[in-house]
Amino acid sequence: MLLLLAAACSRGSVPEAAAAASLPIETLLQQSNPGQSGPARREVIRDQETWTRIWAELREGSALPAEPPTVDFARDMVILAAMETQGCVSRATIRGVVRQGQELIVDLLEAPPAPNCVCIVSERPIHLIRLQQSDLPVRFEAEQGRTEC
Repeated sequence: MLLLLAAACSRGSVPEAAAAASLPIETLLQQSNPGQSGPARREVIRDQETWTRIWAELREGSALPAEPPTVDFARDMVILAAMETQGCVSRATIRGVVRQGQELIVDLLEAPPAPNCVCIVSERPIHLIRLQQSDLPVRFEAEQGRTEC
């Protein structure tokens, strides 16, 4: 009887584990741009034209180079997470991407400054990652954290 119960329990957990697969990601850029202003952005970039346009928008008022990092869009795509302008010491971090069913889920940590921070220069945190090209819809799941001073 115990053997049947153990087998039934283990069979029930296999489909859940198989349903979510973590995908390999590579950080292209993760930084906070001092003095840069802008809104929060969460975007998926699947072609060179869009990548060039978004990079130009991201580098406005920053020290980012004129040319974006090279991406082979026949193989890869880019995911962007940018927080709106923060007082200081903040961070946007894409912690991972999983394929679950027929969608990709981006695990995002947005960590604005702690309430006790005294800031001199505002900044805009961004994180750009590269991963294998996919036509699946992408959903962002954001957790709110805090960056200590």
